[in-house]
Amino acid sequence: MTTRARGRPLQNAVSDDALLDAALLSFGENGYDGASVREIARRLAVSHNLIPQRFGSKERLWYAAVDHGFGRLRNDLTREALTLGSDELLILRGLIRSFIEINAAHPSLLQVINQEASQPGPRLDYLFDTYIKPVRDFGGAWLNRLAQEGRIRPVSVSLIYFLMTHGAGGLFALPALTKRLAKGEKDVARISIREQAESAVNIFFDGLLPR
Repeated sequence: MTTRARGRPLQNAVSDDALLDAALLSFGENGYDGASVREIARRLAVSHNLIPQRFGSKERLWYAAVDHGFGRLRNDLTREALTLGSDELLILRGLIRSFIEINAAHPSLLQVINQEASQPGPRLDYLFDTYIKPVRDFGGAWLNRLAQEGRIRPVSVSLIYFLMTHGAGGLFALPALTKRLAKGEKDVARISIREQAESAVNIFFDGLLPR
C-alpha cells in the first residue's frame, strides 16, 4: 500500500466549485491584473498546475469564475422566488432582500464588478451584456408595470440597481470601509445579515411606495 505524503490535498479532492470560489475571491480582492493563479493554488494548497489543467489560461479562469458566481446567484434567487407567493410587489421586495443577503454571503461577485466597472474593457462588456443588462431590462419592465398600476412611484431601474449593488451591497463588498464606518455604532456586530438586508429593503420601499 502506498501512502500519500503529508501537505497538499489530493488534486481530485478539490472541486471545481472550490477552485472557482477561490479564483473569484482573488479577482475581487486584487483585480484581474493583480490576481495570481499561482497564489490561488497556494491558497488552496494544491499544485499550481492544477488550475491551468482544469480551466486553461488566467483569462478563461476569470470568465469561468464569473459564470460560476452569477450562476449561483441566479439559482439562489430562483429558489427564493418560489417561496414568495404571487403578488409582484411582495416578490420584488423579497428578491431585493435575498439579493442583498446572497451577496453578503458571497461578496466576491460584487467586488469583481467594482474592479471592472471603473473603465471600459472586454471584461466589463461581458459582465454587462451577459448578466447586468438582462437583469436591468427585466427589472425595468417589472418596475414600469408596478408604476403603471399605481403600486410604486416611477423610478429608474439603474438607480435601484446601484442602490442594491453599490449601496446595500457595499456594506459587504467593501469590508475595510465598513469596519471603519461601523466604529462607534452600538451593537453593530450583533446585527445579522438578514436584519441588515431587511433594513435596506425598508429604506428602498419607503421611497418606492406612493404616498
